[in-house]
Parts: sequence; C-alpha cells; structure tokens
Amino acid sequence: MENHNHHKNHTNNTTTTTNPFSHQHPAQTTYFADRTKQIQYFKQTAKNSAKLNPPAPLNYAILGTWGQGKTSLVYKLKEIALNELQTEIQCACIYFPLMPQYCKNWDTFTENLLKKIKTTTEATQNILPKIKKEIDQWEISINTGIISAKRKSDEKQHQTPNLTDALQQLWEQHLQPSGVQIAFIMLDDLHYFPLKAEDSAYLNLRTTFQELVNRGCNYSLVVTAHSLLFSEIAELAEPIVRFFTPFELKSFTFAEVKESIDVRLKAAKNTTVIDDEVIQVITEKTVGHPYMVVFSMSELLMHSEGKEHIGLEELQAAWSDIEYSFGRMFFSQKFQIATDKERQLMIAIAKTKKEFVSPTDFKMFGKGVAELFSRLESKELLVKQERGKYSLFHPMFAEFLRHQQ
Repeated sequence: MENHNHHKNHTNNTTTTTNPFSHQHPAQTTYFADRTKQIQYFKQTAKNSAKLNPPAPLNYAILGTWGQGKTSLVYKLKEIALNELQTEIQCACIYFPLMPQYCKNWDTFTENLLKKIKTTTEATQNILPKIKKEIDQWEISINTGIISAKRKSDEKQHQTPNLTDALQQLWEQHLQPSGVQIAFIMLDDLHYFPLKAEDSAYLNLRTTFQELVNRGCNYSLVVTAHSLLFSEIAELAEPIVRFFTPFELKSFTFAEVKESIDVRLKAAKNTTVIDDEVIQVITEKTVGHPYMVVFSMSELLMHSEGKEHIGLEELQAAWSDIEYSFGRMFFSQKFQIATDKERQLMIAIAKTKKEFVSPTDFKMFGKGVAELFSRLESKELLVKQERGKYSLFHPMFAEFLRHQQ
C-alpha cells in the first residue's frame, strides 16, 4: 500500500492540488450541481406564489435517503429566492435546522423557532436593511414556557399567541410593511419530529400554515425529510402528504456526476484533468450516490496528490485504498448502529448476493425477522424496493458486510 502523505507543501502547484471534495458537509451553493428540474419548478412556482392575491403559496418537501443532498438543495433554493429572483419578487427566508431537542413536542419547537427568527431571517438585498430594522422591533419573551411576541413600542398588555398568531403578527407588522411578497420558512430534518405522538407536529404544521394563508399571510413551507417518513405519514394522515409538493432526490447519472465533479474543480480553481472513463467507473461503483461520489473523489485526489491528470491507471492504483477508507470511515459506523441480531441478518443478506430479498428468505431468524427488516429499514440500512422486497442500502456496503465475521 502506498504511503499517503496528504499534508505535503505544494507551494508551486496550489491551484492543481486544492481538494474541494468535502464529504463531511452539505454542498455549499458554490459547489452545487444538477437538480435542474426541482430548481426550475421552484423558480416558476415561487414567482407565481409571490404575486397571488389572496395568497395561495405552494409548500415543498425535499425527500431522499441519507447523503442525497437534501440540505444542499435547501441552501440552493434559499440563494435562488434571495438573489436570483430579486429582480422579480421580494422574499424573506427563515432557515431553521431542526435537532432532536427542538422536536420533543410542539411547544418546544414553537419556542425555539420564535426565539431564532430574529437571527435567521434573511431577505432580498434591496429590502434587507428595512427587514433587519423591522425584525429588531419584534420582541420575544418566554415566561414559564409561555411564548409571547410583541412590538417593543407597544405598551399595551399583549396576548400570548400560539405559533399561528405569532407568525401572523410577524407578517402583518414587520414582513409585509417591509415589502416582502413571500416568506419561506425552511425546516431542515423534519423527521426529527416523532411520527406517533399525542400532539402530532405534522398535523400542527399543516393546520398552522393553512390558517396563516387563510389570514392573508403569504408563508411558504419548505421541509427536508427522509423518503421513508412520508410513506409512514401517508399511512396515518394522507392529507399531510398532499399538503406538500414533493421533490424526491435520486442518485446521479453519469452526466450529473461529471457535472458535480467539474463544478467543484472549477470553483476551487483546480486544474486537474479527470478522464471520463474515471468518472464512469466512479459512477458505477457508487451507483451515482452524491455523498459517495464526493467521498470517492476526495480520496482519489488525496491519493493522486500533485498529479495534473487522473486516468484509469491512477484510479486502479488508488481504489483499494478508497474502499478501505469507505469501510473504516463510513461503513463501519453504519454497521455499528445496528444491534447484534440486525448485524447478523445484514451479513446473511449480503452473503446471498441476491439483488432483492424477503423476510421469508430468512426464517432461521425466527418469528421476529419481519420486525428486524423493519428496524433496519428505519435505520436506512435496508431499502424497500417494492412490497415485501428489500435490498441493502448500497452494493459497496454489501461487499463490506461479506468480509465481517
């Protein structure tokens, strides 16, 4: 195995060796590629929603499995709303990344969202100063878990509004007077809300934003979530699913992988030439999975550091090390989140080398095998392809499992 020294000082070749492939973070807008259909649809509908009176905004759900670029697309849509569309419509965006502690119940979510609005609200450039001045007038106070919103100059005793009342006040007293035509509230990682709870956040979201539109407030909701979540919601409360326009993210084609690589290299002013044959092999091995493409390219560039041209020979020399890095840095972590029994089942599935398997193929695991399949699906280690048919989440993971005890 080659000695990997990734920290050499290439002072005379910095533009060639800059590595823009970071797999630990969502793609910033500078590195964003593809998702053309979703972006075009968002542009058209956002402009239309901003101009409708009375309002009738669309709501969007960005869906996909891990690593498909859901958060990256949210970043891109926010940039489009605030910058690219600024000559046509005036927008505000409130981006709120969810965390488990924010999603324990509806009151906790409401409290944290309202507290963070002042620091997370962005707006179209020409109304940004006014928005900042107006938002500063919106005072949030929390007393014994009760949330209130009022204008600082308002000396009257204020009511204690729920989320609907607070967002209505925000729209009528601050956003609309500043020239905002539409406000996008972007909730990243909606799946942190419990699916089955006495006070369903999903039903509350739908009710809240429907009522806001009924009150003349033009809020558009943009959420990201695992694809599996919406399948589960559909079984419990199908109208919630219909409340959103879904953007289902899939793996990249060869052309899309090539674009994603070219965009990053160009943005980083990296002059390395990557042969199309190399991109084709990476597409095939990763099945076009965006995260795994970025991971592969990051490792390949480090392995080939200082080279101005990467062909099949360079890829073949590096691939065993890249596979080892996948196993050590990624697949082993996925493997560890499973229980011992679930790991045994995954190894058994991998050793069959079948494209699809069914719980009935593994009767040796006892009556609880269907529950094991369900738990592995919820952990995104198994993917349901059709009714009763499953596959491991990625062929490379299956190969990793075949080498486990």
